[in-house]
Amino acid sequence: MTRISTSRLIQLLIEVPAVAVTFTMMLHISANALLRTFFNDSLPNTLEIVQYWYMPILVFLGFVAAQHRGQHIAADLLFEKLPHQAKRFVAAATFALCAVVAFGFARYGWHEAMKAMEIRRPAGVTMVPSWPTYFLPTLAFSIMTVQFAWASISALVRLESIAPATDSPDAVLSELDVNHNFDRTN
Repeated sequence: MTRISTSRLIQLLIEVPAVAVTFTMMLHISANALLRTFFNDSLPNTLEIVQYWYMPILVFLGFVAAQHRGQHIAADLLFEKLPHQAKRFVAAATFALCAVVAFGFARYGWHEAMKAMEIRRPAGVTMVPSWPTYFLPTLAFSIMTVQFAWASISALVRLESIAPATDSPDAVLSELDVNHNFDRTN
C-alpha cells in the first residue's frame, strides 16, 4: 500500500470536489438543454443553481488550488533582477501583504454571509436559497490567508520555495540542452 503525501492529499481534497461539481453542473445543464430542445420544458431554476451554487464553488476551489500548486500568475520581471538575498525578503513581504489582504476579504465575506443568512437571501427572484454560498469567500480566503502566511514564512526559511510560477525561458532552454540534445524531429 502506498502512502499519499500531505501535499497530494490536500490537492485531492481540493480537486475531487471541483471535478464532482463540474461534472454535476455539466449533467444539470445538459439535461436542461435536452429537455428544452426535445420536450419544450426545462429543469426549474437551472440558471440560478448554476449561478449561485456551482460557479461560486468552482471559482473559490480554483483560487485555493492555484495557490496550493503555486500557479497564480506571476509578473516577476523586477523580482528576477533583485540580488539573491533580497528576493527572500521581498517574497516574504509580498506574501505577508497578500495574507493581510486575503484576511480582509475573508473578514468582509464573513459579515456579508452573516447578513445573507439572517435574511435567508434567495437566488434572484426565486425561492432557491443562496445564502449558504456566501460563506464560500470566507472559507476560501481564510485558507488562502494561511497559505500566504505559510509562503511568507517559507520564503524566509528557504529560498527555493519562492520560485516563480513558471520557469524562465533560460531555465527551459537549459533543461532542453539546446546545443547538444535537441531533436527537431519530434
